[in-house]
Amino acid sequence: MSLKTGKLAGNMKKYKYLVVNGCSQTTGQNCIIEETWPVKLSKKLGLELINLATPGTGWYHVQNSTTSFIQNNKKILDECFFIFQISMLDRRLNYEEVPIVRTDVWENWNIKYMSKSANSAKGFINWKKYSYPSLKPKDWDGAYPQFSTTYTDTHLIDAKLEFFPEHRHYSNKNNVWKIGKKNKDIPPHINEQFEELMIHWGREISSFHLFVKNLGLNHIIVDGYTPFVSHQLKFKNYYENEQEFDFIKRFWNKHPMREDQSEIMLYDFKNIKGKWLYDFIDDKYKITNTILWNAYLNQHGLDWSPDGGHAGPSGMDRIVIMLYDNLINKGWFDEIHN
Repeated sequence: MSLKTGKLAGNMKKYKYLVVNGCSQTTGQNCIIEETWPVKLSKKLGLELINLATPGTGWYHVQNSTTSFIQNNKKILDECFFIFQISMLDRRLNYEEVPIVRTDVWENWNIKYMSKSANSAKGFINWKKYSYPSLKPKDWDGAYPQFSTTYTDTHLIDAKLEFFPEHRHYSNKNNVWKIGKKNKDIPPHINEQFEELMIHWGREISSFHLFVKNLGLNHIIVDGYTPFVSHQLKFKNYYENEQEFDFIKRFWNKHPMREDQSEIMLYDFKNIKGKWLYDFIDDKYKITNTILWNAYLNQHGLDWSPDGGHAGPSGMDRIVIMLYDNLINKGWFDEIHN
């Protein structure tokens, strides 16, 4: 059968199933099933719930498991509405294949970064400019070095970066994006590396959106932790000193704003150079005014969040309100769904 949806009844499609996918934010970790937002929202909409979310997973899980669902449930797709929750940016990603290593080999084409694996083959034109002369292999031969144990065992400063900062700021001793001895050094190109990474995620997220949209499947995308399709994010500052906080402000935004005397920061996420990829997603298909984590982050008490990273019953209620309002305001459902 065709995957295209049929005509909408009265300009409003009649769904039977609510299909959700994401990480622990959508699974409902540390909250009983009846109190989770997918269960509460499905009841509010009068739909049968199909929850494909899995704790600790990232966007690749959402893509793959949803595609499997589509492949194996073609008969009911016209009756499904999908909610896709985006997780953290550092989950299940092979950084050796992502262009985050600064090099000058392809600068003539305005490409300043390549992957760690590509860099191990291409090297640098000017070794001193982006690396350390002391690390230069003995058999170095121009821009394309000979493969050797000496070269491949070299740990370049950018190539060592395995994780990027995200909203769940760790204490100083656990800042996994820092490098050098005792992980105290800030990578010199971390802002540019982050933007290259967001290009990767922009392609993955927008491409999957266009894939599902092309099949005629109605859906909406919401951020769980890290802000991808949302424009702004408020988050707590867990750092012990102003220097640490200043670094985070530089990382996330070149022109951050700080609210009064609080430890909340507001930044414009759409100042990244790769935002054009996220713009492929029409506003109707994405929630831009908040993320799930922010719905309960600033509240106190176990009823809001039992562990600081997942919603409790009250936090789940706040998420349901936020999602429901977006579904109504964007025209996916009528108010009669209660």
